[in-house]
Amino acid sequence: MKFAVFLDIDGVLNTRTTCEHTPDGYTGIDDARVEILAKVIKKYESVDLILSSDWKRMSPEEADYIYLCSKLEKYGLHLSGKTVDHWYNRGEGICKYLEEHPEIEDFVILDDNQFEFKDFEKLWERLLITDGIERVKFASNTPAIETIIFRDYIKLFS
Repeated sequence: MKFAVFLDIDGVLNTRTTCEHTPDGYTGIDDARVEILAKVIKKYESVDLILSSDWKRMSPEEADYIYLCSKLEKYGLHLSGKTVDHWYNRGEGICKYLEEHPEIEDFVILDDNQFEFKDFEKLWERLLITDGIERVKFASNTPAIETIIFRDYIKLFS
């Protein structure tokens, strides 16, 4: 069984209070938040970390993308893939990724926005809304069990 985490960056690994900046001058990534994510992921045998953030539009050669990867690698994390979608259709991008990767049976979504996730029941039940990973809540009133467990691990390490 394969488990995946669909990862947004802004609002999950950084917030308005983040002081660090990327090489290109944008809001950076907080080490403490990446560390929480890494500790949660280590509770699972195998996890694919899928970039669903707007950061996915960067090429692997861009300084900010290299910065992102180095922040993740510092805590033993690496990106397994990224979704493809149009600006505000993040749910469609995740659905398409799941169709192309039938080996993924369970997943959670970490994002600070709801986008059109509510249009897809399976996504909505697995969405964790964040204001920084340490401040996470369920999007759905009836979250999937995977989402409950993942949130509990976040709370454990926050």
